[in-house]
Parts: sequence; C-alpha cells; structure tokens
Amino acid sequence: MERRGQGVQRWLLGSAALAVIGAFGPWAKVLGQSVGGTDGSNDGWLVVAAALVGSLLFYATRGQRAGAVWALLGGIAGTAVTLYDRSNMQNAINHGGALTQALVQIGWGLNLSLVASISMALAAVVYLMQQRTTEQPLPPPASTPPPVAAPTPPPD
Repeated sequence: MERRGQGVQRWLLGSAALAVIGAFGPWAKVLGQSVGGTDGSNDGWLVVAAALVGSLLFYATRGQRAGAVWALLGGIAGTAVTLYDRSNMQNAINHGGALTQALVQIGWGLNLSLVASISMALAAVVYLMQQRTTEQPLPPPASTPPPVAAPTPPPD
C-alpha cells in the first residue's frame, strides 16, 4: 500500500478487525447467559465473512480502487446483517412484554459489529474519495492570447 492515505487504510483494517471481534462477542444476554453472533448458524458468521473478504481484498490489492470497492461492499454487507438482526431483536424485546424487557438485552458484540461495519464502509468511501482526487490530473494552464497591438493613427 502506498504511503498516502495510510491513516485511512489503518482505519479501514481496524474497523474490519473490530467487526470480527464483535461477531464473536455476545449479541444477546438472557438471564445472564450470552449468545454470541457465531454460536451455531447465527448471522455473526456473515459479518466475519464480509469483514474478512473486504479487508483482505483491500490489503491484497495494495489499496487499489477495486480493493476499496470490495471493502465498501463488505462494510455495507456487515452493516445490513447487524442492523437487521438488531432491529429484529429489539422488536422481539419490545413486543415480549415487561418480563422479556427485564430479562433480555442486546449484547455489546452486536453493537460493536454494527458500528465497526459502518466505520469500515465509511473508511472505504473516504479512501475512494482520496484516490479520486489524487488520480485526477491537474487541468492544463489557461493560455492567454497574445496582446493585440494598438492601432497606429493614420499619417496626416
């Protein structure tokens, strides 16, 4: 990866790492027991795949445009999965009554995966915007026509 935009590259790869950590963390807590995003066939595996594929392709392409697009798609996919799961879980808690609301909580892993996936997508967008401004050549300098000589008065 080139030196320019190195901070954004770290941001993107760090966000992907946090999305994976969140996927393995608790997505729900019920009676003190937590259920992780990757327990069984839960959707945490989709977040892991999206974050890993997006970040590894970004890293493997040395930060080229195609890799950044893959990272953007990975961030969007992770965001979609976690947002869907969080929304469904919150709806179930809200409609479950007072007892459910007292016993069930959304876990930090789901929230971390959601925020990290959004961050990964934003980092990819920023990286693509930086690439766009550095790849565009400067416009040629404006040329001015040569000055026109003032007409000489006719001889008397």
